[in-house]
Amino acid sequence: MTQPAMISLHRRMSKVVRIRREEIAPLLWGWLYIFSLLGAYYMIRPIRDTISTLTGAHSLPWLFSAVLVTMLLLQWPYNKLTQCLPRERFISYSYQFCAAILLLFAALFTLPGGLNNPWVGRLFFIWVSVFNLFAVSVFWALIVDVFDTRRGKRLFGLLAAAATVGAIAGSSITALLARHLSTSMLLILSVVLIQISVFSAVKLSRSGQRLKKPPSQGEKVRDTLQGKGALAPLFTGISQTMRSPYLLGICGYILFYSITSTLLYFQQASIVRQAFSDESQRTAFFASVDLTINVLTLICQLTASGRIISRFGTPYTLMLLPLVSIIGFAWLGWAPSLSVLVGFTILRRAINFALSRPSREILFTVVSKEEKYHAKVFIDTLVYRAGDQMGAWSYQAISLLGLALGPLTLFSVALACGWAALSFALGKNQEKISRHRA
Repeated sequence: MTQPAMISLHRRMSKVVRIRREEIAPLLWGWLYIFSLLGAYYMIRPIRDTISTLTGAHSLPWLFSAVLVTMLLLQWPYNKLTQCLPRERFISYSYQFCAAILLLFAALFTLPGGLNNPWVGRLFFIWVSVFNLFAVSVFWALIVDVFDTRRGKRLFGLLAAAATVGAIAGSSITALLARHLSTSMLLILSVVLIQISVFSAVKLSRSGQRLKKPPSQGEKVRDTLQGKGALAPLFTGISQTMRSPYLLGICGYILFYSITSTLLYFQQASIVRQAFSDESQRTAFFASVDLTINVLTLICQLTASGRIISRFGTPYTLMLLPLVSIIGFAWLGWAPSLSVLVGFTILRRAINFALSRPSREILFTVVSKEEKYHAKVFIDTLVYRAGDQMGAWSYQAISLLGLALGPLTLFSVALACGWAALSFALGKNQEKISRHRA
């Protein structure tokens, strides 16, 4: 982009958001990166959710266990890549691997049975659950490495808005075409979007270098990340997390969020299974709910997210989602219907995407570069899936004991209360660290 064009673009963008000229290029590439990535994911998410209704709630704990095992197996090669390759190359290789797996499933879904093939469907459920956390975690790891806390409070809401637009595009395509295109064709379209995200990630990484302070004299600039001591790469993120009370606090936040999300997901699978008998109806329903959530999220992100985070700070924006969850779980326990489920799901996920997720990522702007790519990915993937396990097997235990919905509601509300208290304390700690380093 020419200098006059950049000046003109900066003048126009400055009317909407406080942004500096050198931030425009990284922000635009970040927008395209997360737009295409979330578009790809939300094209295949309704397919995964349809598979969860076919397998039944009783088999979901085992599927979540398999997801955790898969995360563990992939953690070692991922950490190895981060140590051996420059940032741009390991991000590119990681996404290309994900795209290749999706192409393999596109071929498998052309076999007799399609989604009804139990083993192919279960493997697809596992892989999409892995891809979701891994792909988005790598994006945010790069973002918090490029933008510091000060820039993050101004710009993370806009990046989250780009994610929402991508989610809207992906879920809209699936909602419109689920009855007309095969599952394999939807997967191929998502692979095309992944290729766009790879190109954008490289451009973001290069343009983001201009935002960094110049290295001090004699300092060697490296783009690869080295583990500490003699620890194997698998344990690098674990070691970093265990040594830091701050990172352990983030682990607690992720666990509370993941456990409550899984409990809600299981109730969703049961209620939707009873409400719809046809597979295409379920896929279209899930896509429509995703579309509604993302439209509401986008409105909030474009009009209020940045102002709310800057005005009220990290502690209060982090607390909002747990407080809504307390009310929502109590409401769902009192009236477990499809309409209540949809209302709670839409409100919870919209607040998460518009406010809680950007605030959560701000927590990582005050940690070291190694922790952003090792500890952060460990927390966003393995810790998150460990929370899935706790939620899945808690739900299974309550079901096997034949307990009524009341104990599940009380358990969910109690978790949300603890989550709210931790969120406030964690946000205060982040602000303290940020002021100390300023």
